[in-house]
Amino acid sequence: MGNALLGHRAEDIGRELAKTTKAQSEASDPAASAWVSANAGTGKTHVLTRRVMRLLLAGTRPDRILCLTYTKAAAAEMSTRVFRELGFWATYSDKKLAERLAEVLGQGATAEETARARTLFASAIETPGGLKVQTIHSFSERLLQRFPLEAGVPPGFTILDEITARTLLREAIDETLTRATRHPSSPLGAALRLAVTYAADDGFDDVLSEALSQRNALDYVMRQAGEGPGKPAHADPVRRI
Repeated sequence: MGNALLGHRAEDIGRELAKTTKAQSEASDPAASAWVSANAGTGKTHVLTRRVMRLLLAGTRPDRILCLTYTKAAAAEMSTRVFRELGFWATYSDKKLAERLAEVLGQGATAEETARARTLFASAIETPGGLKVQTIHSFSERLLQRFPLEAGVPPGFTILDEITARTLLREAIDETLTRATRHPSSPLGAALRLAVTYAADDGFDDVLSEALSQRNALDYVMRQAGEGPGKPAHADPVRRI
């Protein structure tokens, strides 16, 4: 009875693995427009890597492929997987390469695909620009740097790193609080008193951080309060809040 139960479970697992393999193969087909949704660690990077390799095997130049991920770690992992696999293809025996390509393609490779597979590692390394595996942020930065005028940003701009950004923000906060405490009867001083009423014990920094994170709301309030272009200068920002 126990052996029979184990046999059924093994069959069930085998069927699920076969379904998963088939679905991954379909999603990695460059001819298909695919949306893959799955939990962490279930093979999304594997599918995307396979898709890139199949694009390369189909004759797409490495510099024509762009892969975007959310984190630097994911970008590095995917780039490593692709180049490692292409490196294997350049050194495998004919038999091993044929088996591996059949696994990637879901069918036997043609003579042209097999010959191309041998050259893809060198091609990806030597192509100017090469295979691009980037984070969304780095891609956006590069795009803005190429078209700053169209994007409305200063040419030659640089991106603040997190440490510098925190330092500058802290300096701006300290300067603003100093001005507010030196002139308590000013609108800035009144705004500080109002903010303090919402902070309990040592929670002022938390209130301030939350307020700064709502920049769209702050911009709206300041425009309504007369701090923006074309607004009456006598408006009271604290009262309007």
